[in-house]
Parts: sequence; C-alpha cells; structure tokens
Amino acid sequence: MDILDRIGALPPSVWCQAFFLGASAGILVLQNLPDDARGTLLNYGARRPEDSNKENRSIKEHEKRPNGGSRDKGSSTRSSALMQIASVASAAKVPHSWFWHFYLVSISWSAFWAWQYVRRGAIMGSLAQAQVRSGPSASSMELGRVFFAWLMMALQGTRRLYECFFVVKPGRSPMLFAHWALGIAFYTAMSISVWIHGSAAILESWETTVSAAFLKMLKTRIPATFAVILGAWLKQNDCHRHLARLKKYTLPSQDMFAYFVCPHYTCECVIYLAISLMAAPEGAIFNKSVLCGLVFVAVNLGGTASGTKQW
Repeated sequence: MDILDRIGALPPSVWCQAFFLGASAGILVLQNLPDDARGTLLNYGARRPEDSNKENRSIKEHEKRPNGGSRDKGSSTRSSALMQIASVASAAKVPHSWFWHFYLVSISWSAFWAWQYVRRGAIMGSLAQAQVRSGPSASSMELGRVFFAWLMMALQGTRRLYECFFVVKPGRSPMLFAHWALGIAFYTAMSISVWIHGSAAILESWETTVSAAFLKMLKTRIPATFAVILGAWLKQNDCHRHLARLKKYTLPSQDMFAYFVCPHYTCECVIYLAISLMAAPEGAIFNKSVLCGLVFVAVNLGGTASGTKQW
C-alpha cells in the first residue's frame, strides 16, 4: 500500500514526464520491429501500404521464403505473427486530415488554463497545490515565464491550426487511431507542463498583485528565447508553404530542405527546446517536463523523418 500511496503522491510534473518518456520508449520499441510490422504500425501517406492486401502478401512472402533450418523457420513464424498482430493493431484508422484536431485541442487547453487562472479554478488550484507539496524546487518558476510559455503554446497551436485549413493540402491517407489518440494525449500533457512548475507563483498571485511579475520579464531569458521561437516559427511556416506548393510526392529542395530531410520537424524541436529554456524554474536551465516532451517530439518526428529519407 505504501508503494501505491507514493505513486499517488507524485507531483503532476512527474506524471507528465513519465507519460512523455514512456511514450518515447514505446515508439523506439516499434521502430525496432521488423520492417513490415514497423511500416504497418508507423508509416502513413505515401510511405504506407496502399491496402491490407499488401500486408497479407508480406505475410505470405515471409512464409514462403526458403528456410535453411529450424532456426530460420522459427524466425519466419515469429515475423509472420508480428505482422498479424500489427495488422490487427492497425485496423482502427482515422483520416490523416484529422491532424487539425491536435491543434484545436492545444488551443482549447490553453484557453481552459487561462480561464482557470483568471477564475482561480479548482482544477488548476488542485494541480498547483499537489505540485507545491513536492517541494519548492519543483514549483519555483517565475509567473512571467508561466505567462510567456503559455502564450507561446497558444500561438503555436493557433498557427498550426490555421496552416491545417489554409496552407497544408489535406491528405486522404489514413492515420492509425492510436497515433491520433497519442497526439491528443501529448498536447494535453504539454498544456500542463508549460505552467505546472510555476505553481507556487500562481497560487501566490491569487493572493497578491501580479504587476511585479511583468517587470521582471525583460531581465530574464525571455527575450532571447522568444527570438529563437519566432525564428523557428517563421521558418516552419515557410517549410509548410513550400511543401504545399509541391506536386504530389515531389522531393522538396528549397531553402532548409537542401540541408535537412524534414526541416519543419527540426523547427518543431527548436520551438519546444526554446520553450523549455523559457519556462525553466529558478536555478534550472530547462523545464524538465517540457524537455521530456521534446524527447517525445524528437523520437516521434525523428522516426518519421528517417522513414521519409528511406522512402
């Protein structure tokens, strides 16, 4: 029972970090599966098998390969079993164009937490108190950094939602339901991560004036990290516009695409790295929760970029 009590007493930031790192580990496991199973579970768009018949053919090809001994036969059987499991796991699909749901969820959570702060809501209050109970070092982020980190997430979600409707060409390919659910969970956890380390300042501001917090903003790392975020923000938008102008499945080559396979993914990682720097608690270089979120983004997008390069 002591173990359960200790788990239940963990601060919200640790739960967010555990989710990000656990999901990252799961993706790494999937990326190390045999090619056919990995492609079925992780690929989408032009890199995804066109239909289930292709998956079935892959299974049959494994079964028909000449085997030099019982060891090869056992390996083929295991590979076929993995393909069958992967086919079942990938049965539930949603349209790939549902990507816009991620950014709507991100904006909605940003608005919700802003409303909770203004109204001194019970949900934010409960999470903040749980974080403060874990110790001062876990909740020492300045209020000004809380506001700016929240604002950066809100603007990033707003821009990406705009791009989904007015810049990016909507894809017709399917996306696994598990991918969609994982994306929703990611933006939910990230919406908490950007402010949870400022819990003490949030609770204190509910009892006092907040004007002093804004006077400190220009004396902190906020201007520098804001400049980095803005630069990555604009470059990512340029990349998305370039991709939208390409003919179907044409290789991009303009600007950053001459140096990176997926520079828009690189920009995404830079944005979260800068937010992690911006939202760092007092005495820390990074916000650990946002940094763990960056690990998830890097693992997820890194795997996608690797698949794109091979394709």
